[in-house]
Amino acid sequence: MNNIIDIIFSKKGKWIIISLWIFISSILIVTSPPLDETTNDAEFLPNSADSTKVFLLSEEKFESIGTPLLIVIRNNEGLSVEDFESAEKIDNWLQSKEAPSVIESVISVFSVPGSEVELISEDKTTMNIVVNLIGNPTDKIFQDAVKDIRFIAAKERSNDLKVESGGPAGLIVDLLNVFQKIDGLLLLVTAILVLILLLIIYRSPVVALLPVIIVGLVMQLSLSIVAFIADNSSFLVINGQSRGIMTVVLFGSGTDYCLFLSSRYKEELGKFKDKYLAIKETVKGVGGAVISAGGTIFIASIILLLADLRSYQSLGPVIALAVLIMTIASLTLVPAALLILGRAAFWPFIPRFNENYSTKIVQNTIYGKVGKLVLKKPIITLSITIIFLGSMIFGLIGSSRSFDPLDSLPSNTESVKSYELLREGFPPGTLSPTVILLELGDGNNINNVDFLNSIDIMASNLLSNDKIDDIIYFGRPFGFNSNISFQQVLESYENIKTGKGRPKDFSNVNKSERFLSIDRKIIKLELIFKSNPNSHESINFIPDLRWEVENNIKNLNLDNVIGYVGGQTAQSYDSKKAADRDLLIVLPLILLAIGIILAILLKSFIAPIYLIVTIIFTYFSTLGLSAFIFIFIFGHEGLTPGLAFFLFVFLNALGVDYNIYLMSRLREESRKNNLNQATINTLASTGGVITSAGLILAGTFSALMTLPLQDLFQLGLAVALGVLMDTFITRTLIVPSIVTVLGKWNWWPFSIKSNI
Repeated sequence: MNNIIDIIFSKKGKWIIISLWIFISSILIVTSPPLDETTNDAEFLPNSADSTKVFLLSEEKFESIGTPLLIVIRNNEGLSVEDFESAEKIDNWLQSKEAPSVIESVISVFSVPGSEVELISEDKTTMNIVVNLIGNPTDKIFQDAVKDIRFIAAKERSNDLKVESGGPAGLIVDLLNVFQKIDGLLLLVTAILVLILLLIIYRSPVVALLPVIIVGLVMQLSLSIVAFIADNSSFLVINGQSRGIMTVVLFGSGTDYCLFLSSRYKEELGKFKDKYLAIKETVKGVGGAVISAGGTIFIASIILLLADLRSYQSLGPVIALAVLIMTIASLTLVPAALLILGRAAFWPFIPRFNENYSTKIVQNTIYGKVGKLVLKKPIITLSITIIFLGSMIFGLIGSSRSFDPLDSLPSNTESVKSYELLREGFPPGTLSPTVILLELGDGNNINNVDFLNSIDIMASNLLSNDKIDDIIYFGRPFGFNSNISFQQVLESYENIKTGKGRPKDFSNVNKSERFLSIDRKIIKLELIFKSNPNSHESINFIPDLRWEVENNIKNLNLDNVIGYVGGQTAQSYDSKKAADRDLLIVLPLILLAIGIILAILLKSFIAPIYLIVTIIFTYFSTLGLSAFIFIFIFGHEGLTPGLAFFLFVFLNALGVDYNIYLMSRLREESRKNNLNQATINTLASTGGVITSAGLILAGTFSALMTLPLQDLFQLGLAVALGVLMDTFITRTLIVPSIVTVLGKWNWWPFSIKSNI
C-alpha cells in the first residue's frame, strides 16, 4: 500500500492522475446519451403488484385514448347561459384545426349527447371538458399543447366563472416543470451554499473552490455513466427526484471527503516541511476512513436493490455509482490537486512547519475543552443528552403519511386548483377513478348476454358499498347514475348490428368501447369513490375492494375470470405495502452492513453496537422533531411516503462518516496515549472537521428546501436536522461519554497496544 502511495503521489504521478481524470471524464461526458426519465408511479411498483398488472395490461391491451387533460369550469352561483357559451367556445377551439395536433379526442356536453350526467355536477355549478392527449408527456410538443390549451381556456375566466385545467395530463406536466427546474436550481444553490461554507471554514478561496469543482466533475461523470446504462438496458428507472437526491448526496459526502483530506493535509503540513511527505501521511491517516465511509454508503445503496419499491431500487445504483466514483476521486484526484497546490491551497492563511503543532492544537481548540468536560462528568452528560433527544421522539405521536400526489405541489399550481374546483362540484373520486380489469379467460364471451348480466350484477354489488359513488363500465358507459340503462346499451349494439342504429346508439357504443380491450377479452370498470381517492380511508379500502371483487367472481360463477384492482389509489396502497416491507427488511440489513464495516475498521465488537444504537436513537429523534415541525408549524397533511425510509438511509450512511472519522482517530490516538488523553486529543483534532463537515452536509440537504416539491422539502429539512443533531450532540457528547464510561471495553474482544 505504501509503495502505491509513493508512486501515485510523486512528482510525475500527480500529473498523470490529473491527466487521466480529465481525459476519461471528457470522453464520457461528451459522448453520453440524454438521460430519459419516467413520469409514471406504476413503473416504480413491484411487478407482482395488482396495480402494476393493471397498468401493463392497460398499456398493452387497450386502445390508447391518451392522457386526459381535465378542463374544470365552475360558477359558485350555478352555470349560466353565458357560462355555457364560454365553455362552448373552448370546445369549438379544441375541435378546430387551430388546436394542437396531439389532441386525440374531446369529450364534452357539446360533442357527446347524453353526457350531461357525467360531465355536469348535480348542483349545476361545475362542468368538465375531457381532452385526451396522445404522445409522451415528456415531449415538448405534449407540454406545449397543455400550455396552449390552458391559455385558451383561461381567456374565458371572469369574476364569477373559474376555469382551471388539470387532470392526469396537467398534473404530469406540472410535475415535469418542477423537475426540469430542479437540476439547474439545485446544483446552483448547493454549489453556492457549499462554497460559502467552505470560505467561512477555510478563509481560503483556493481550497474552498476545489471541492466544488471536483464534486461537480464527479456528478457530471456519474450522470453520463448512468445515461449509458439506462440507454442500453431497462435496469435503471430514473425520475427527477432520483437526480435531485443524488446531487445533494454527492455534494454532501463528496465535500466531506475533501474536507477530511484537506484538513488532515493542513495538519500534516504543520508537521512536515516536505509537501510530498505531508500528502502521503494524509492519505495514510484518513484514506482508510474515506474508503470505509464511501464503502458504507456504497453497500447501503446496493442493499436498496433488495427493496420491493423500484423507486428505492433505482436510487440505489445511482447513488452507489456516484459515491464510488467520488471515493476514487477522493483518494486520487483530490490529493493530486492538493499536492500540486501545496501550501498555497490555504492562501492567505498558509500553514507553516511547527514542531509543537499537535500539542498546540489540543490546548487551544474548544473541542479539547469539551473533551475534558465530558471526561469529568460522562454519566451526567450522557443522561442530559439522551433525555433531550428522547423528548423529540414524542413528535411522532399522531403523525401519519400522506399519499396524495397533489400535496407535494404548491397550492397555486393549476392542476391543484383544478382539483379543488372539481372537488367542490363532483365526488372527489372523479379525478382519479380506481380501475378494475376483468380478464375473461376461456369460455367467456363478451357477446353472451347471460355473462354480461353477471358482470352487471357484480358492478351493482360493488356499488352497494357506501364508499363508492358510481361505477362506469362497458354496460353502463355513463355510470349507474345516468338515465341510460344497461338494457339500452345492449339495444344500441343490436340496432347498429342490424343497421337500425341512430346517433344516440352510436354515442352509447362509442363510449362503451373504451371499456373493452382491443381483443375484447378484458373488461374495464372505473370506480368513483365518494371520498378523496388519496385519503387514508380510500387507500385502506383497497384490500377490502380486492376481496369483494374475488368474492363476486366466485359467487357469480364467473369461471376463469381474473380480476385486478389498479389506478392511483391502488398504486398508493401497493406503494405503502411495499414501503412497509422495505422498512422492516431492507433497513435492518443496512444496519447490519454498517455494523460489520465498523467492526472490521475498529477491530471491536462493542464499539459498533453502541455506535449503531446512537444512530438509531438520533434517527427517531429527528423523525419525531420533523413530524412536529411539518404538521404543526408548516401545516402539512402528514409525512411524505418515502421520508422515513430515505431519512434512515441517509442518516445511517452519511452519519457513519463521522463515526468512522472520529473512532478511527480515537484508535490512532489510543496507541500513543491513555484512553482519557486519547479522547481529548481526538475531539480536539476532529471536532472542528466534523462540525464543518456536518454544517456542509446539512447545508447541501437544506438546498432541497428551495424546491417547490413537498417530498424534497421535507427530506431536505429532516436530513439537515438529523445531521446537525448527529454532529453537535451525538458525535460530540454522547459517543465520547460512552467511550469514557466503557474504558478499555470499547475495543473488546481485542485490545490496543499502546506505544506509551
